[in-house]
Amino acid sequence: MRLSESREGTILFFLIATILLWCVSSKAQTPPNSPVKISPASDKKTPLPVFELPIPQNDIQKNYLGISGSGKFMITQIKSPVIIIEVFSTYCPHCQNDAPLVNQLYLAIQDRPDLKEKIKIIGIGVNNGAYEVDLFRAKYKVPFPLFPDQDSAISQKLGVTATPTFIGAKNNRDETMEEFYFKSGEFHDVNSFLKEIIKLSKLLSPTT
Repeated sequence: MRLSESREGTILFFLIATILLWCVSSKAQTPPNSPVKISPASDKKTPLPVFELPIPQNDIQKNYLGISGSGKFMITQIKSPVIIIEVFSTYCPHCQNDAPLVNQLYLAIQDRPDLKEKIKIIGIGVNNGAYEVDLFRAKYKVPFPLFPDQDSAISQKLGVTATPTFIGAKNNRDETMEEFYFKSGEFHDVNSFLKEIIKLSKLLSPTT
């Protein structure tokens, strides 16, 4: 009788331990589209990998980026001291929720004469082809250029593991770029986000 009770106790112990271990491990795994916040480091100079993008066919988007022609261009060719990169996915609910706010961010920058030529925004659709990116652009009326990253090569270079992820980069004009901001997850206030980008990039004087 005691031996049977001992076996039952041992089995129960291992069963409980297994369930607890599974719960801990499942919480530790982050789904691909869930937001993971990473604190930005304002004083850390991190080189941003340079990569190619297809030149938009739309003349308005070409003018916005300050490029011309056809084929591909390097991100360093964008005529702007600061570039905000949004890595998104057309299937990510967080990206869909955030789309109107990112559009507002674009408009807030364009409405300021001291910023509109100094900060540009681009979007990179991870695991998305050109067709999917175009659908996202049309559905959410995205005014800034979006680019496909169907094989995730660009996203992997940038170290992105969740969407949306926002990256702030300074264009050094010597074919190098410097990352000053990296944060995954939705942002909820356009003005606060823009102020943080201006502060960390040191784009404007402290009194601005």
